[in-house]
Amino acid sequence: MKTKKERIFYYDLLRAFAIIAVIICHVDFYFGPLNTPLEVIAQLTFHDIGRIGVPIFLMISGALLLNRDYPNLGDFLKRRFTRIIYPFIFWMILITLTNVYFHKSYQYMWNVFIGNPSIMWYFWTLIGIYLAIPIINIFIKEYGEKGCEYFLAIWCIFIVLNTFNLYPLFPFFKLDYFAGFIGYPVLGYYLSTKKFSLSDGKMTLLGLGVLLISLAVFVAYTYSNSFGSVELMYQNILVVAMGVGVYIFIEYLDKQNRFDSVKENVIGRLISSISLYSYGIYFSHVIVIMFMSKINPHSNLLFPAMFVLTIFLSWLLPYIFSKIPYIKIFSGA
Repeated sequence: MKTKKERIFYYDLLRAFAIIAVIICHVDFYFGPLNTPLEVIAQLTFHDIGRIGVPIFLMISGALLLNRDYPNLGDFLKRRFTRIIYPFIFWMILITLTNVYFHKSYQYMWNVFIGNPSIMWYFWTLIGIYLAIPIINIFIKEYGEKGCEYFLAIWCIFIVLNTFNLYPLFPFFKLDYFAGFIGYPVLGYYLSTKKFSLSDGKMTLLGLGVLLISLAVFVAYTYSNSFGSVELMYQNILVVAMGVGVYIFIEYLDKQNRFDSVKENVIGRLISSISLYSYGIYFSHVIVIMFMSKINPHSNLLFPAMFVLTIFLSWLLPYIFSKIPYIKIFSGA
């Protein structure tokens, strides 16, 4: 594990934002009755911000894992899989016990395990991405920036086609590798290493502008409900744009040293802690939300308190487990 001095703060901030965004996607039912268009738009905006979480996680993975030397493929896979599989097994046991407590069916629990419907789909996606990283890594090391641009250009074409449910255009012209989640790690690496001609300040404004515009279009697009043929999940060009916007905005704020004043204070330590436990939080928030749903006041006024409490409890569980001998390895820290 990296020491504190080796941690890159803007990655911690992005990771903390990402896990909070994931939780956002799953707590919008805490809102009270939506009686006005403004309330509906507020709920949609909140929920759609949550779409950014998974892309940011995958982009950080690419930034940290690509263009690296992996002399021993077995060691690479062992380290990556150990880090994600042990916590998955541990938390799946706890989530299954929680489902038993709530009298869920065996079929439901099996569907949770395989990720349909549940957040566990991300674990299986991550397995696939880690299997592919050594292959993509060789390509990136060989072709560098131009290779990234080549890969991302094809990926974006298929993301646009997928957005409008046009992929594949022809039955046998399939490039699933370019059309999948693997583009996000390549995108994250590219944004972390690319030297843009704009100043850091202009890049910050560009990132913010891309985020706000793509979010506004996405909210309008979901509010109007007139885009029935549009794919609204993560392989959507607007979700890609929102992820790019957040990533650039935070990265270039950091390049301007805008976070120096908070890195060592309570806010910085809180961000780093959420980042450190983010994988455990990803699983634990499922349990927390299941219990919190039983005390849900369905109140717009109380929504902020419910949201903050969910984040706190989701952090607290892996934090406690990480302090128990022999369990830390399973906590997701």
